[in-house]
Amino acid sequence: MTNNHLKIRLYALDPDTDYQEFQDCIAFTLEREIYTPFDTVTATLPAEEISFREISRISVLLDETEIFLGLVDSIRFSFRNQKQFLKIRSKSFTSLLTQNELPSGLHSNLTIQDLIKNFYQFPYITCEDFPDSGYLFVKSGNTMWDGVVSFCYKLTGHYPYVTENHIHLLKPSKNPENNPITEFSPGEVLEYGTLQDCSRMISHYHMSDMLNDTPDAFMQENSLASGLKIVRHKHIDFDNSFRHAPDLALAYRNSYSNRGFRADYLVYNGFYNLQLGNQIQFGDIIPAQILCKVHAVYSPQGFRTELTCYQDGFYNKI
Repeated sequence: MTNNHLKIRLYALDPDTDYQEFQDCIAFTLEREIYTPFDTVTATLPAEEISFREISRISVLLDETEIFLGLVDSIRFSFRNQKQFLKIRSKSFTSLLTQNELPSGLHSNLTIQDLIKNFYQFPYITCEDFPDSGYLFVKSGNTMWDGVVSFCYKLTGHYPYVTENHIHLLKPSKNPENNPITEFSPGEVLEYGTLQDCSRMISHYHMSDMLNDTPDAFMQENSLASGLKIVRHKHIDFDNSFRHAPDLALAYRNSYSNRGFRADYLVYNGFYNLQLGNQIQFGDIIPAQILCKVHAVYSPQGFRTELTCYQDGFYNKI
């Protein structure tokens, strides 16, 4: 994919099919991260006065392919040197899942489609079709995304992720026939290396019983954290979302605290619009691995993109 035709479209509120298109982008960033249920975009571009004041959504196209569709977080007009500039901040529509709370209490016999569609009407958000049903216990203050994560982990043992406003519940396939591998050559890789982040690791989770009478009724050690000499104990109330298997509540939290623990990364010029869950490979240095983070920066000289593959248990082996 070339780097010559980046466009930003701002859609009017009424009618929402009308849009104004901006080109000649001065600066642009796009970030995708597999534990974050939305993509984030920032863009700065020279702009004439926009023809409408209320904006319903933002679309980003590269070579006529839409690479982002999101909400308007903020738009700033500024004037300097007798020129007008426009700065945009936006998150994809799935960010709404983190901004809406579910009704507290027990919700039985739910499917993932029930969860996504029956409580609120979200624009542009879709979800992987998964027929199995289960229950969801919601504490006060739990967001819709909290519910999706809890529901998904109980049914699949996996952490969900989002691409292009679509929720995936199952692990990305490692079969090249179903999930082709994008291979990088030494000539196109500008930088590569490894990362380690232990800052979020919890060594021990303690959970009370259902009546909260015994504060240490359940306990689970994170062997990876303990092996790294990390001592971080956390106490939680009984998690009713896992009342059928309380140890799973602790297993999930320990696994989540390991997120992004170890990673391989590479940097290249250009932007291939790879999605989270795709597979990439860089010779023997990065064997076929699931892509977990994309950070792309655009300037008038073109794109530079960093790709990261976590080895943390949920995504790729530790």
